[in-house]
Amino acid sequence: MRKRRIAILLGAAVIASTLTGCSGKAPAGTQAVSENNKETDPKAQAEAEGKPEAEAQSGETVVIKFGHNYSVDHPAEIVGQWMGGQLAEKSGGRIVLETYPSGQLGTSNELMNSVTNGTIESCVTSTFGTLEKNIYTVELPYLFSGFDHVKKFMHSEESAQLDAKGVHANGWWPVGWRNIGNNKREVKSPADLKGLLIRAFDNEILIDTLKALGANTTVMNVSEVYVALQTGALDGEENPFLNTYTMSFFEIEKYKTETHHMMNFDVVAFNQKFWDSLSAEDQKLIDEVVAEGCDMYADLVAESDDKYRGLLEEGGVKITPIEDYAPWIQAVRPVYEKWEKELDADLIQNVRDMGW
Repeated sequence: MRKRRIAILLGAAVIASTLTGCSGKAPAGTQAVSENNKETDPKAQAEAEGKPEAEAQSGETVVIKFGHNYSVDHPAEIVGQWMGGQLAEKSGGRIVLETYPSGQLGTSNELMNSVTNGTIESCVTSTFGTLEKNIYTVELPYLFSGFDHVKKFMHSEESAQLDAKGVHANGWWPVGWRNIGNNKREVKSPADLKGLLIRAFDNEILIDTLKALGANTTVMNVSEVYVALQTGALDGEENPFLNTYTMSFFEIEKYKTETHHMMNFDVVAFNQKFWDSLSAEDQKLIDEVVAEGCDMYADLVAESDDKYRGLLEEGGVKITPIEDYAPWIQAVRPVYEKWEKELDADLIQNVRDMGW
């Protein structure tokens, strides 16, 4: 099993390398389909496998536009390409997943709205909590004890309960431990955040968390953060080490603190009308591929923490560890007091009990 996973990851890395090899930019709508699969005929495949044509996955080609806001060397694109390859292989080339990285199809909110209204078929983004508030349950600060805790949630009944209206949500991608960085001063305690303007994505719990810790906040799309840091419009951002490195924020930021204040998730979702138009067999296949892709993504993110922490230090960023999280946890207690009234308190406790 380990050898198979290594082989999958190496194959995915080759795909990502191929995407960036020529120009450094992602082609619009990269089809994760091999040349052999493009020409596969369902009838011929059925005959080769000794099956009647009716038992083959026949029908019209299904094209899925899959958008995200991450760079081409990020696990989001690696896993997106892998899922496309699996769908093409297992459907005989009939299901084509086209990946659109780096915000080609819009900002996080635009992706969410496009999937909801059917402009595109699928995306992975972090803003579905604006449609279904209970999704915020798993984004409360200091809720998870580690990645094992996260994976237990991903495969739990509780995760299946959290679905947004207008979409079929079938996957959770842990973004990683979010850590606060800035270009003004070293942050060792919540008091050091006072007066710093930190970028937040459109998430009420994140905004409440940063304010509770003492920072000022502004909502901004991630594609705008680099220039805002460069011009001084922002003092800092909060992202996992992986994002801070792959999005080049470390070129400007001098300090990063291991605040671990949130483990938030991107949600993999499909337009509901599109999903309902699929056969039961296609739905099952896509659900299975997405589920395996979620595990791959979680493993890649977990493995990346140490790697990108080291790369940030090599790039000149001072990383400040936190020896005692008690003052940080105490500072965000008002966030729980607010959101336990608005969300399902039992659900919050059930998720917490999976790992603490």
